[in-house]
Amino acid sequence: MAFKHSLSIMSARFSTVYKLFLFLLVLAIVAAAVSVGVLLPTLSGFIDQVEELHVLKSIGDYAKTIFGDQPEAQEAAYAHLVEVYDAFLGIIDGNSLMINLAIVLAILLYFVFVLFMMWGMYCVSDIMHNYMSSNSKFGFASNLVVNFVRAMRYASLYTLLSLVYYAFGVFIVWLLFLTVYKGSALVGCMMTLLVFFLLTSVRSSLFAGWAPAMVADDMTARAALAESCKMAKERFGSLMSWYFAYYVLVFAATILLGVATFGIGSVFVIIVSLLHTRIFDMVVYYRYKGRRYYVDVFNVIDPTIKQRTI
Repeated sequence: MAFKHSLSIMSARFSTVYKLFLFLLVLAIVAAAVSVGVLLPTLSGFIDQVEELHVLKSIGDYAKTIFGDQPEAQEAAYAHLVEVYDAFLGIIDGNSLMINLAIVLAILLYFVFVLFMMWGMYCVSDIMHNYMSSNSKFGFASNLVVNFVRAMRYASLYTLLSLVYYAFGVFIVWLLFLTVYKGSALVGCMMTLLVFFLLTSVRSSLFAGWAPAMVADDMTARAALAESCKMAKERFGSLMSWYFAYYVLVFAATILLGVATFGIGSVFVIIVSLLHTRIFDMVVYYRYKGRRYYVDVFNVIDPTIKQRTI
């Protein structure tokens, strides 16, 4: 029922998709410009040395000999490719300090990007709360300004916990790389995707009521997180299974539409899914609390009339 109602609410407030897209587009442009400005000078020496190896040309030359009938040429091309590979490892070893610095800077930049992204996502939750509770329509830009402080408290803690959580996920994937990948690269890739979907579904289940508790009950970031975990404990199985299936479908739709529309469809699917999951979280929280909510201008849902399930 929550899925159906969240779709109805998204249809009624679909203009938020375009506002969220514009917000994320501006954020991505700024993040890309800052990243280039910070990382390019750091890695300039490494990049120049790698360019001198002509890696792509060496790979192309070897690929051409695979389908030829001259074993000597193929052996020579392969030997040259090995030399290029060894030289590449030597360049990495010689620039290890700059590479490690660039990795640290990239992590920090990613942290800042996610921080500001979650600022916008918090405001989406607040906009949907106002609509669901009183059929009110608040602007996106004004909400960004009004909720800046509260949103940043939420975004800071959310981003920090997510980074720690996914650091654990990277460790799990690395274990898969050392085990499953040796047997089959295809199975290893599929296992990696499934683990990623599983980890993301667990995180989404635990955090589902976080922003809703802050905007609907005026809780602090920490109190709202505790309330979200309490909600997740009561209905973890249903939340977990829904999120897992949803992320798999979104991933498939992103790939298919991306191929069919040269990437444009992928962007649309991602933005819509970001908005929809925020609305779904709000609906689940409202039903968990037994509160009435608007699904459109003419229909109000009272979750206490029937059994409160998601």
